[in-house]
Amino acid sequence: MRPLTENNVEKKHDIKDILLPLLPQLDKVDQEIASMLKTGIPLLDQCAVHLFIKGGKKIRAAYVLLASGLYGGMPGGIIEIAASTEIVHAATLVHDDIIDQSILRRGDLTMSKKWGHKIAVLVGDYMYTKALDTVVKDGNPDLFSVIVAGTNDMVKGELYQLQYSGIQVINREHYMNLIELKTARFMAACAKLGGIKAGLSAEECGRLFEFGLNSGLAFQIVDDTLDFIDDKITGKDSGNDFRDGKVTLPFLHLLEISTAVKRDELIACAANPVDENWAIVKKELRESGSIEYSIQCAKKYIEKAFESLERFPESEYKNILMDIAGFFVHRNY
Repeated sequence: MRPLTENNVEKKHDIKDILLPLLPQLDKVDQEIASMLKTGIPLLDQCAVHLFIKGGKKIRAAYVLLASGLYGGMPGGIIEIAASTEIVHAATLVHDDIIDQSILRRGDLTMSKKWGHKIAVLVGDYMYTKALDTVVKDGNPDLFSVIVAGTNDMVKGELYQLQYSGIQVINREHYMNLIELKTARFMAACAKLGGIKAGLSAEECGRLFEFGLNSGLAFQIVDDTLDFIDDKITGKDSGNDFRDGKVTLPFLHLLEISTAVKRDELIACAANPVDENWAIVKKELRESGSIEYSIQCAKKYIEKAFESLERFPESEYKNILMDIAGFFVHRNY
């Protein structure tokens, strides 16, 4: 198994390049999403496809497709399953934007900002039910139980965040539980769905779940860490999580290595996340090594993800899965 190095991804530093061999199937996923969400009700049709107009990385669909093809061609009906995962993911984003009162998503107004909270809640609900209905119609109860469990975990993760993400209550254990529920378990479910649809053994599906889980943890750690990196590098505003009162791994590590006096000062800054306090925290983070520490933690999870794929035969799809995972820790957006 190749080690995780910059060389693994230096020629494929963009997710679009990595997924290029999968483009025909991902185009079919886009077409299926549009077909699945079409109702003939103008307002619902317009709102339901809103998040998909600007695209997205389609990592979850890619996990389904690639996992299903590890031993050869992709099975029939896999496009519908992949499309369902993207619709579920989009529905969670719609509801997250309502909760967070977000204005922008993927460079456009959020659904809740454009059409209001009532419509966004209802459209998000419709998207959930449509995606799950599609999986039910596949006829394999194992597929349904996996996607339902992954969806349930995301909902629990949102509630967990509301209870445990504040500076007065969060710790490293809470943070890891949170990102596992909100992000990693659904990515794990997507990889497992591909294995189930392809008829792989329970042991092989378990390894695919572990691949998705560990790469998902790495993805979220890096995503949270990018919030502390210069916006000239990432291309988006830095400090959004801090201003929203969300405490993530870089800040937790900074607290762990700080003196008692400094830790009290940092906690006070987090409790009052105005711009002046963000400037203080950002400076401390960049000088402490906590950003580098967090990236190294993410890399360890990617190494675990790679280990989960070791016993699968070498193939283009296996390499793409590994390239995606490698991208997670070398990306800047």
